[in-house]
Amino acid sequence: MAASRSGSSCRAIENQLKICGFKRDMDVSVLYLAGQGLKEVPSLSRFQILRYLWLNNNKIQKLTFLINNYRLTELYLNNNELIDIAGALKHLHALQILLLHNNQLKNLDTTVKELKGMISLQTLNLFHNPLSQDPGYRLYVTYFLPSVQLLDRKSKDCFPLFTVN
Repeated sequence: MAASRSGSSCRAIENQLKICGFKRDMDVSVLYLAGQGLKEVPSLSRFQILRYLWLNNNKIQKLTFLINNYRLTELYLNNNELIDIAGALKHLHALQILLLHNNQLKNLDTTVKELKGMISLQTLNLFHNPLSQDPGYRLYVTYFLPSVQLLDRKSKDCFPLFTVN
């Protein structure tokens, strides 16, 4: 069963490369794999200049495929089944936009720790995850990720400094 899922992921990638007219892996800077029903994705290391990656609206549960994609600036992982991102994204220092809304991320500390080194990160969506229900969620995220200017579709200027219960 895992082989067939992996095969469908590989077919989705190859189909997208054909649609875009890419003949060499070294030319791929954009990859659109949204809405393919993918549960897992093979390593994308072969795409060394990949900058924009759409994987939204799939069924992805684990992030194990971004090992050497250091140039990514935009990553769309919203509407998947992610439970944890620990160890999967911290090396993506060039990332500017990261959409993770509507997943199953539960641990706020672990998630923010994973994103701490991303000094270029400006846009972050985490809403519709269990961690966004944490009482100090917005304050915690904005404190530990000062480069973020847009959190959950709201400007940093709109962030409350404190909340009254």
